[in-house]
Amino acid sequence: MLVAWRNLWRNKRRTILTVSGTAVAMFLIQLMMSFQFGSYATWIELATRMASGHIQIQHHQFEEESRIEYVVSNITELTASLKQETDIVALSPRAEAFVLLSNEEKSFGGLIVGVDPTLEAETSDIPTKLVEGDYLSDEDGAFVGIGIARNLDLQIGSELVIIGSDVDGSVAATVQAVTGIFESKTPIDRALVQIPLSRFQDVFSIPDAAHRLVLMVEDPQELEDTLAQVHALTGESLVVKDWHELMPEISHGIQIDIISNAVLQWTLILIIVLSILNTFVMTLFERTREFGMLFAIGMHKGTVFRMIVVESVLLWLIGVAAGAVLTGIVVGMLSQTGIPIPGADQLAERMYMPDRFYPTITWGVALTAPLALGVGSIVASSLASLRIYRIKTAEALRETE
Repeated sequence: MLVAWRNLWRNKRRTILTVSGTAVAMFLIQLMMSFQFGSYATWIELATRMASGHIQIQHHQFEEESRIEYVVSNITELTASLKQETDIVALSPRAEAFVLLSNEEKSFGGLIVGVDPTLEAETSDIPTKLVEGDYLSDEDGAFVGIGIARNLDLQIGSELVIIGSDVDGSVAATVQAVTGIFESKTPIDRALVQIPLSRFQDVFSIPDAAHRLVLMVEDPQELEDTLAQVHALTGESLVVKDWHELMPEISHGIQIDIISNAVLQWTLILIIVLSILNTFVMTLFERTREFGMLFAIGMHKGTVFRMIVVESVLLWLIGVAAGAVLTGIVVGMLSQTGIPIPGADQLAERMYMPDRFYPTITWGVALTAPLALGVGSIVASSLASLRIYRIKTAEALRETE
């Protein structure tokens, strides 16, 4: 290894250029991947906190047919078990029904959702979209979307009449005072009304029950262990779904983005590997006389071959170390400040989106580029070094430097 190390610095310019190419390639790939996976976390969080959550527990028939009687029963006991036995960081029960909403002479169809005001704030961003009034502060309150408020001419303090059907098919009706109006920049503004869960349970005759238990975890991209824990606590009449099933468009979009970015990343890796291959081919031609002398004094061609491979490994290690330092500095700073999204203020007028993206370093981001470049470097140097076995000692000694 010492001989291989000395050989590297016999041509300092070539070694520095090769190391720099490896370091820059690793930095660019890791920077792209860190923003790529950081953006996934942002979009998953934005999408799931608007409605679905990371995991949901439901009656097995509720998703296909949203009937009022398809409930998760004994939610007090179940939620206590989930908090105690799983890695859930937040949990909120929700009960929902399609109803007729009325104010004076105007009526409109909508979705009424019963929530626990305290727990809902931990699993959903809807309470933070308040534009007027307050969030649910009492049993008689209603938190309505701005679209519904416009359609029904609702103001803070207006009485909202809610009419639907309970589990027995009887009329379920209540009058709630509008305490707050929200705007999420999504279609739910035109359909959603939230009321306290306890009032919903009384009106629709589903005591200690809900239609969904919405769960949040620390890392929504690592759900296997948590799903196994939740499955162990739920009965056969309940189903457990993660955000991949609840929001397949987000999951499919991420997969498509991973594939399209992988093409670019592997193209960059291939370019660097070919450049390393070219470097070693040139090196072998320049060192033909040196190899002839080594053969003349009795060194085996296999030993010389291994020496060249060791040189490539050392070049890779130096390049990876330099790339890791560069990535650590840049990504470390950007993870604190983020990258502003041009035009985010204008887009926010039509949709709910972040104003910055933050890079995220994961094991996949940290290992993909170094390992790919390492394997590529070793393969490239090995292929180039096969020429050693075709070198004839006498002809090599006649080579001029």
